[in-house]
Amino acid sequence: MSHSIFITGVSSGLGYGLAEYYLQQGDKVLGCSRRTPEELTQYENFQFTSCDVSKFDTLPEKLDQLFSGVETCELAILNAGILSPFGDLQETSIEDCQNVMDVNLWSNKIILDWLLPRYPAIKQVVTISSGAAVNGNRGWNAYSISKSALNMLTKLYAQEAPQTHFLAIAPGLIATHMQDVLCGLDEDDRFPTLDSLRSRRGTDQMPTAEQLAPKIVAVIENAPAHADSGDFIDIRKIDW
Repeated sequence: MSHSIFITGVSSGLGYGLAEYYLQQGDKVLGCSRRTPEELTQYENFQFTSCDVSKFDTLPEKLDQLFSGVETCELAILNAGILSPFGDLQETSIEDCQNVMDVNLWSNKIILDWLLPRYPAIKQVVTISSGAAVNGNRGWNAYSISKSALNMLTKLYAQEAPQTHFLAIAPGLIATHMQDVLCGLDEDDRFPTLDSLRSRRGTDQMPTAEQLAPKIVAVIENAPAHADSGDFIDIRKIDW
C-alpha cells in the first residue's frame, strides 16, 4: 500500500536520499526545495514545487501549490536546513544567525501551522535535527542553537497535536556537500570536531545519503512503538 510523504529539501543530501528511497518503494512523494532535483522528476509518483522555505510570505502559497489535489498525507519529514558560517559565535553576525534560524527553525513552524489543520490525521511528523543540538561543540554556533530549538519546537507541537507522532532525529554523519565544506576549512586548533570529521570522511562512519536512507526509514517506521511523541533521538545511540 503506497503512502503520501512530504519532504522538504529534496534537491540534495538526506532529503534527496529519502525521497528517492520512498519513490522506489512506490510511495508518492511531495517534495520542495529551491533547486529542482531533475533525477527525481523522472518518477511519476513525485510531485514537486520549487520553494525557498525562508521566504515566509510566499511559503503558504507554495504549499497550496504542492498539495493541490492531495487528499491525505501520512508522513512529513522536515529536512530542509543550512549550516551557519563555521566559527566562534561572537564572530558570527546576527544576520547570519537569523538566516539560519529562519530556515532551520521558523520555516518549520509555518509549515506545521499550514499542514496540521489541513491534514489532522497525519500519522507522523519527523524533524531532522543533529547531534550538534546537544553537543555544543565550538564552531557550530547558530547551527547548534537552531537544532536545539528545533528539538523543543518538535516537543511542543507533539503536545498540541497528540493524534500525530512527532520525532526529532539526529541522523549522524552523512557524506553531503555540508561535509565537503567543513572538511575543506583550514585546520584550526580551536575546532577539534573538524579533525574528527576529516578522519571519518570516506569511511562507513560517514555514509552517503542513499546508503543511510533505509536506516532512517526503518527508524521512522519503528519510532511510535519505541519513542514518546516529541522525543529527540540520535540514530547512532538507539538499540531498536
